[in-house]
Amino acid sequence: MRKKMYLSLMSFMALGLIGCGAKEAAVDTENVEVAEEETVQMNGLLDPDTAYVFGTATLSYAEFYSGDVSSVDSYDAVASATTGKSEIFPNMVTDFVDETTNADGYHITGVKNVNVAVPADQVDAYKAINDSFVEADAEPEQYKVVTVEDGKATYSETNFAVADTVTDADAQLLTGTVWGDYEIDILETSTSYIKNTREDGDFKIDGNIQGIILETESGLKVGMEYLQSVWVQPYEISFNVASDNTHNQRMTFDNLDELSKLEKETVTKVTFINQNDAYVYELDGVYVKPVYKDAKATAVVDEKAETITLSDVPADLENPTVTATYVVGEGREAIRTEVCSAAVADSVQMDSAALKEAKAAGEGSYTIVISSDNYANIAVVTE
Repeated sequence: MRKKMYLSLMSFMALGLIGCGAKEAAVDTENVEVAEEETVQMNGLLDPDTAYVFGTATLSYAEFYSGDVSSVDSYDAVASATTGKSEIFPNMVTDFVDETTNADGYHITGVKNVNVAVPADQVDAYKAINDSFVEADAEPEQYKVVTVEDGKATYSETNFAVADTVTDADAQLLTGTVWGDYEIDILETSTSYIKNTREDGDFKIDGNIQGIILETESGLKVGMEYLQSVWVQPYEISFNVASDNTHNQRMTFDNLDELSKLEKETVTKVTFINQNDAYVYELDGVYVKPVYKDAKATAVVDEKAETITLSDVPADLENPTVTATYVVGEGREAIRTEVCSAAVADSVQMDSAALKEAKAAGEGSYTIVISSDNYANIAVVTE
């Protein structure tokens, strides 16, 4: 859609008089021109003396998050070692071709269907750079402005159309999960915008999501990417900070430099980005506890005595607790039974009834973690 906007100085003066309570104010309508005979709301990202063409384009993650996060220097491509979820997100861009070509996996390279505004006299140059650009029939409320210079496209911050700002949601920090070193779950109370179930439903924020931004108390802003942090149930947001990719080994995280900055920060805001709107969640504060480097705690399980003996637990953990879970099977179908949750000691007792129930489900293995107030969960090696 092509549109040009003009607003004269006299119009601003007239509107100012009205706003100050003047009973009558003459507006010089002859000096106000609106292209296509439409009334246009002034927007700070658009030059009022420039004609724009609106449309959609495929952007890399660096382009998509440009201007909206603290840095896009380390965005590259998320690498997947599997092919099963190559088409799980409608707006996910990948290099997946087929199972044979991508036998070793594929890469997630960016986001589709991003709304952009391009100066009309730069449209041809932009199309030469980005052939995914498709002109739209109407002006979207949410978009990025593109400028082209010397054959290079530059993207502005996003003009967010915030549909709602939620202030009463709770947030839970999980550490050492299968999805990442950390997982932040946004738990709504009075609203139900975010998909948090495997079932279909009328959710404003679901698998059509384009991105998520975490913002901290210090002002750090970090953008999340598909399948390393953003999921079809977007209330779960996961990320790694360790370069060894200990968790979520299906994916290779490309933005660890920025994600690692979240460690020891307090997350106070989460912005969920759809194509045409955004939802903002303001939180009381979620402290991202640091990962305890090189912790090598071990455990010996004595099922006959129903005890767990711990060794090499770091001494500087604050209020440490140990949780043991007996797991039968794998994946979604696994049966998990918590058999112990107690303050850390050299030897802790398991729950007899829970252990009996767990063993009745079949042969399995123990997952043991130590949690504390000052560090992320520590996985305990079972000997």
